[in-house]
Amino acid sequence: MRISKLITLALVCFGMVLFVACEGPEGPAGPAGAAGAAGADGADGQDAQVTCLGCHNDATYADNAFEFARSQHIMGEYADYAGGRGYCTPCHSHEAFVEFAINGENAGGYNTPSPFECATCHGLHETFDESFGEDADYALRLTDAVTAMFDETVTLDIDASSNLCVVCHQSRRGTGYYDDGSGTTVTFTSSHTGPHHGPQSNILLGNNGSAAGTAFSAHVGAGCVGCHMIETEGDEADVAGGHTFWPAVESCVECHSSATDFDVFGGQTDIAEKLDALGLLLLGEGILHWEYDEDGDSSLHVVPGTYDRAVFNAFWDYDIVLEDRSLGVHNPTYANDLLDAATAAVDGVPN
Repeated sequence: MRISKLITLALVCFGMVLFVACEGPEGPAGPAGAAGAAGADGADGQDAQVTCLGCHNDATYADNAFEFARSQHIMGEYADYAGGRGYCTPCHSHEAFVEFAINGENAGGYNTPSPFECATCHGLHETFDESFGEDADYALRLTDAVTAMFDETVTLDIDASSNLCVVCHQSRRGTGYYDDGSGTTVTFTSSHTGPHHGPQSNILLGNNGSAAGTAFSAHVGAGCVGCHMIETEGDEADVAGGHTFWPAVESCVECHSSATDFDVFGGQTDIAEKLDALGLLLLGEGILHWEYDEDGDSSLHVVPGTYDRAVFNAFWDYDIVLEDRSLGVHNPTYANDLLDAATAAVDGVPN
């Protein structure tokens, strides 16, 4: 009897399982219930227009645009002149500099190069983050130390905000490009012989003259930005600093309280006089000659040929100090040492 009841109970349970497991088709939906109470409002998101106006306003973007319009970096003639030349393009056209910054190489082949613009030095918007830290949106494209073009064993490093400037403001060649060290003379065939037009970082850091020097620590500490981008007050039409990149005397008075111009302690006057005197000596050696432009203005240019090494080195030092265009301000010690040694060397060359 007990076994019979257990079997019956088991059959009932098995049947229930089958009934539950074999669900039939879903029936029609019932009528919608009453609407529930409204939830609390969420926090407002950031207004995209306000984010843009953090930079694109009269106090920042417009001022920077006005300043940049007065900068030589925006001059189209530089792009027209060298922006399409394969070797020159990264520092003479917007397109090539961006290519170099992204891929680390000079692609060349730009038939209609453009002058520099905001996005030349600054990366494009990605996050629209308003912060301006090292990894911020629209940050500088390049900040690392730079391998010198004149010598790959030399590293040029000022600071993260200045190294972008160093990429272009450096010598293209060193004396070793022309002088293999054999014999007592140096021969060159190009009228463009020299360190090239922008050796500012080399003078500042004390290298690539015919003799090595040392960095001028006070000015290295200020960096390119500290002297060339200091924010100044005045009429927008002639104010220096900022994105004009013209140096401002206001940056000098932080250390030289009595400075009213860049000729601090007569340093620029001394360098100008030494350049003039050395130029005349080199003119007499035949390695320089006068050239006149369409306006009748004259300047000294190198003459290809074979010269005593002392004369060639003196020309090199003359040219690198001249092309630095600060008249010694970037590194007065190095500029004076180069010119003094060059003058003495040319004076000692027998005629």
